[in-house]
Amino acid sequence: MTPTQSERLDAGVLRISLNRPEARNAITPAMRDELLAGLDAAAADKDVRAVILTGNGPHFSAGGDIAFLQGLDRAGALAFHRDTLVLVRKLASFPKPLVAAVRGACAGGSVGFALCADVLICSRTAFFGVQFMRIGLTPDMGTAFLLRQRLGRRAYRLILDDRLVRAEEAGDLGLCDALVDDDVLDAESVALAARLGALAPRAFRQTKWLTRQLEGEFDRYLDDEMTAAAACLGGEEFVEGTRAFLEKRPPLFRPA
Repeated sequence: MTPTQSERLDAGVLRISLNRPEARNAITPAMRDELLAGLDAAAADKDVRAVILTGNGPHFSAGGDIAFLQGLDRAGALAFHRDTLVLVRKLASFPKPLVAAVRGACAGGSVGFALCADVLICSRTAFFGVQFMRIGLTPDMGTAFLLRQRLGRRAYRLILDDRLVRAEEAGDLGLCDALVDDDVLDAESVALAARLGALAPRAFRQTKWLTRQLEGEFDRYLDDEMTAAAACLGGEEFVEGTRAFLEKRPPLFRPA
């Protein structure tokens, strides 16, 4: 089974699905690399007018694969973070309309993936988790920056609250752009992507650049994120946090 699946739909819409449903589509290097290649191919394909990013099965993604990350040494964990930020930059600057269709869990770094989309549509089964500090990490994959863009000061409080945000609250906060019943999420996301894909492509790219201005500011933020991650990945808190997560118990962090 490949870690992503691509499906061509009507009106030039390409749906790319994260495809590890048995692991809640947790992100691995193979998934990251395949998704990068799929986005590059879609950007170069003139028959693709818009892309949907979603997850196979009942969940979007649980974020980074904790079992995989726990097995890495400090250098390996930092390399995984650095290389996955390449994907985040690609998602944020994707030159064609990008729709994130979220059902079930959208947690950890996958929240950043979803927030990179031009439009985030979710079903009423969706829930968002930015619970990084419970595993001894700072927010990654651009999540804190992108949350701040959407929520302002409330983003910091949401991260500190360390809780799940259910679909209805996500809609009220503006964390997602549209909220639909689960059984129509696929159809609604395709219709939305088709409508966006029919826009003038050059005008779309320039409008995205004007309204987001992500290139310089976001790139600088991701550089700072890497510095923050380097202080945490592979450290004592990360080791305890990931062990506690896998053992399904509260972490026991020592005072700094």
